[in-house]
Order: sequence, then structure tokens, then C-alpha cells
Amino acid sequence: MVIIALDSGKTRTNAAAINDNLNVLCKVSGKGGGLIYNDEVVINALMNVITECMRMMGIKANDISIITISWADLDTEYYWVKASRIIDELAGKINIPRSRLVFDHDAVAAYYAVTLGEPGVAVIAGTGAIALGMNARGERARSSGWGWLIGDEGSAGWIALKALNAASRAYDGRGPWTSLVNRLRDYFNVKDLLSILDVIYAEPPEIDKLAKLATLVSEEAERGDEVSISILKEAGRELALNAVTVARKLGMINESIVVGGVGSVFNSRIVNEEFKNAVTNMLIKARIKEPLVGNYSLLGPIIMGLRKIGKETTSINVEKLLKEL
Repeated sequence: MVIIALDSGKTRTNAAAINDNLNVLCKVSGKGGGLIYNDEVVINALMNVITECMRMMGIKANDISIITISWADLDTEYYWVKASRIIDELAGKINIPRSRLVFDHDAVAAYYAVTLGEPGVAVIAGTGAIALGMNARGERARSSGWGWLIGDEGSAGWIALKALNAASRAYDGRGPWTSLVNRLRDYFNVKDLLSILDVIYAEPPEIDKLAKLATLVSEEAERGDEVSISILKEAGRELALNAVTVARKLGMINESIVVGGVGSVFNSRIVNEEFKNAVTNMLIKARIKEPLVGNYSLLGPIIMGLRKIGKETTSINVEKLLKEL
């Protein structure tokens, strides 16, 4: 058995392969294969990491049991149709049966990484935020994931925007003082906070870059800044609300389910504690797992692959896999 798992985003496409003993046989990273790009760019990004993995392992296409792909952007019918078209062409180029290529939303992959396929909810909070769950009947539901202009409450991007707003209010005297005023001034290397306007609006804001400010908020909160603490607590509650909303949609409010967080925002002690407390209060039978942060992105598509070929996943050594990944 050989499973090749891919996580394909806008900036990077990462891949890993495992065997029957869940040993990682190869790890490869290449150019981004996000579905926002044209078909040729996406296909080449996927092809490059797959063929490199095959070369490293010394195998041919017919030695591969399954290839699974975790993709961002699979939010609308347009991108599902595009992804299917790309997968069809990719199967022909690799010379592998189409049935051995499986893809899904990266939120689904995160769900499998958290729950190993048990009924429950995964809450993803990185630059953006989304929650996805599945019940015992295989029904799915999601919450949030509307993008930074509309929502993504609790995400790093949302925290950053909250911090900028709070600092502007404090600077004007419209809101309570916060150490974020000085911290943001220093971060943007300007003499006066108002001058960050020249930096931020010099070109269209990029939420990926602004989201990095969430780390500053966490640091100031740990130093006792009340405004920063308030922002992070609200983030934790918003992320918990996503989990509860999904559980309600799937009729799992009073069921024993697995709930867990995924992504960099859960590095914050304050966010994590508030998230756990809120989930515990609203989903009293939920088993809350410790958050997955770091190199977790390939765990989901690996679990997807194992389940697709009928291999039991509820007792696999996740820690072993994560360490090797």
C-alpha cells in the first residue's frame, strides 16, 4: 500500500507518502496549486510533487493505492467543477485510474485530522476561519469561511483587523488605551500611529500579511493589555460558536462528539482556553481535543486516503505521523 497525500494552497503544494506501517516514505514541497490559478498551473503544481515522490520512492503509477488532495477554495460549484476537470486531466497525465484520485475541501481534511472520522467538528483558524463537521449519518455542515471582508470571525485576519481598529480608537481617544498603539507603531516603523495609513493603504491590503499582527496581539495580551485580552477572548468565543452552530445543524448538540481546533490562532493560550470553556458550556457531551498546530496539513488527506481504502483510522498513532510529517 502506498498513499500519496497532497495539501495544495495558493503559495505551496506539500505532499507526503506513507506505506502499510504508516511510515512516511517521502516529503516534497512545490509551487502553489490553488484553484484560483489556471488549469495548467494547477496541474503542473500537482504533477511536480507527485512525480517527485514517485522518483524518491522508486515506484510507478500502478504501485500507488490512492492519491488524496486537500484543496482550499472549494466553496462554490464553480470550483468543484474546475477541480473535477483538473483531476480528470491529472489522472491521464500520471496514467492512473481516475478512481484512485480523491479530493476534498481542506476543511474536510482538517475534520479528519481532528476526529479521525468520528462524528464531530473541526474548527480551523489560521489567516481565515471555518468550521466543518460530520454526524454519524455522514451528513456534513459548515459555518463561517466567508472571507475577511464578510466574516472569518476569530481568525488571525479578524484579530488583526480588530487590533488595528482598537488602536485607532485608543489613539483618537474614542476607546480605552491599549499598548497596541505603540506596538503597531513600532511594527510598521513609523513615528506616529496615524502614519500607518501611508503603509497600509499604499496598495490594496493583503489579509495574509495583516494576519501576522495577530501574534502581536497575543504577546500584548500575555503582558496584561486588557484590550488585547478582550480581542482574543472574543475570538475564542466566535470559534466556539462555529463549532456549536455546526453541531446544531447536524443534530449533535446533545451527542457525544469530538471537537477540536486546527491552526495557528490556537497557539494563543487565551483563545484556546476561551474556546474550550465556551464549547464545554454549550456542548456538554463533547470531547475536546488539544488543538493541532504546526505541520498538521497533510494528516487530514492521509486519513482520507486510509479511510478510502478501508483501513481503520480510529486507533492510528497520530503523534507518530505528525512527528514524521
